[in-house]
Amino acid sequence: MLASRTTAIIATCMVLVASGRLGPPALADATQDCRSGTPDMRVAGCSRLLSEARTPRQRAIAFDGRCWAQIDRGAFSDALADCNRAIRADDEYPYAYHNRGVALAGLQNPSAAIADFDHALAMRPNFSNTLLNRAKAYIALGNTSAAIRDFEEVLRQKPDNEEARSNLSLLRGGLSVAGGSLISNTLCGSVGCN
Repeated sequence: MLASRTTAIIATCMVLVASGRLGPPALADATQDCRSGTPDMRVAGCSRLLSEARTPRQRAIAFDGRCWAQIDRGAFSDALADCNRAIRADDEYPYAYHNRGVALAGLQNPSAAIADFDHALAMRPNFSNTLLNRAKAYIALGNTSAAIRDFEEVLRQKPDNEEARSNLSLLRGGLSVAGGSLISNTLCGSVGCN
């Protein structure tokens, strides 16, 4: 009887884990969970990392990681709140400005996004993902000449960046880019970005 009850409990647990009702499984540590896995797993990992943070920079890193996970979930308002917290924790952490710019772009506020991208670039001038995103924000505002400059700078830094190359080709070809409709509108910053 005990063996069949144990088997039933194990089977139930396996069904719950497979269904996702128990939440995402934790990896080795909070830092790893904050950096990898599904967005939900990263939000949970960054929240745990935040509870372990001892310095302003550690808090900024945890809030910023959670911000990026929220962006990946499409939860731009939540991302904005976490990026604001990261900046309050350490206003010298450039990634928080980059990611807040991405959140603002996701909230359809390209002017504010550009201001944050400018701030991130002032701290880290060779941040090509920020240049890509700023170019897209410029396109949303109809400023193709500024977008062209940013795409050219990305290609100067990373000659193999296909996204910058194809968008630059479209812009130089004189195609209409009202609202950025012909330009890749994905926001760059994740591991898969060039």
